[in-house]
Amino acid sequence: MKKAFFNGKEFDSEHEAICSALFDKYRWRWDRPKRALSGWLPDFRLMGDTHVYVECKGGLEWDDVRTFQELQKYEDAVNGTDCDVLLIPISPKNLRKPNGYELRALGYLYDREVWSYAELGRWSGEVGFCHSANSWRDRMSGNSVGTSTGDGQPPDIELDWHFATQVYKGRRVSYFRGSKDSDTEYWDTSRDQNSDETPF
Repeated sequence: MKKAFFNGKEFDSEHEAICSALFDKYRWRWDRPKRALSGWLPDFRLMGDTHVYVECKGGLEWDDVRTFQELQKYEDAVNGTDCDVLLIPISPKNLRKPNGYELRALGYLYDREVWSYAELGRWSGEVGFCHSANSWRDRMSGNSVGTSTGDGQPPDIELDWHFATQVYKGRRVSYFRGSKDSDTEYWDTSRDQNSDETPF
């Protein structure tokens, strides 16, 4: 696996490095665990209301998580603790459920023996995430207001992931506010015109 370097730190993959840029954007405190938990060494530990251990799986598609054989390893590692596990597959995404409900999925969160979406939201103006099935408590602040999106407009995770990717690649990113009713949009002003990357 190709190593990646970002902000003076070495990561095992570009996916991990981009995750770190996303965590920094949201001002989440994190570190890199040095000791294994029951044979599993997490990629990150998010230090919010409780500890959330993070596994970054950049090659894992969203639909394949349900049959991913390593899930039990992560479950066993936090069994008997108040810690959760966050699994981030290929890239976070905005989802629309069959009932029309939209959610911003950071990945899958394991809480109290159940995996469900790690749903992004805002609690008291700050970005956090909750378990979309068991508990709507923000894992970063500990706040709970009775909804899975907190008390503010949730961020666009696909846009923020693109932003984190551009920051990791060292590209300049400019900010543009389309209107007073929309969230901030990010426009990459240094894109190579011959690039085959998908534009906004």
